[in-house]
Amino acid sequence: MHWTDKHVLCCTASHCAQKGANDVVMQLRREVLRRGLDSRIFVNTCGTIDLCDVGPNIVVYPDGVIYAGVTPKDIKELVDALAAGQTVERLVLGPDTAAECGRRDLYAAATDPAPTRPAADLEALAAERGFDAAWLAEQARRGFIARKPGADGGPETITVTKKARDRYGV
Repeated sequence: MHWTDKHVLCCTASHCAQKGANDVVMQLRREVLRRGLDSRIFVNTCGTIDLCDVGPNIVVYPDGVIYAGVTPKDIKELVDALAAGQTVERLVLGPDTAAECGRRDLYAAATDPAPTRPAADLEALAAERGFDAAWLAEQARRGFIARKPGADGGPETITVTKKARDRYGV
């Protein structure tokens, strides 16, 4: 790596890739090169940044900014902001943005009174908040929840893992 003003990490892990991340990073690199900004802005791919449900995602250092749901249509505006030292607020994902608050709210409800509950209960809580079965499956793949067969033939359970409890402070 060479020294630049910005280091831009674009997630191209499987979930972001399925949502068009490879097109995003290709266009981002092309636009940075086209504008002659490649000595100031280093664009690199990376594996997951653990925000798969809101991808494609981009992290900008040293700014500490996470952009979520980036599409090829956003690239020119994003490069304008990178070059000017600004942010594209509508794409920023932070602790108080709606997407993060929604997940934190779900995990808070799912851990009250305990982090383990019948799967059907957690699925209902998720559905009430707009999260579907595919989202829950993704959370399980990412280690935020763990599904287990019910004890003694009882109903399947889901546990909100320590990873999710720590991340969302619940």
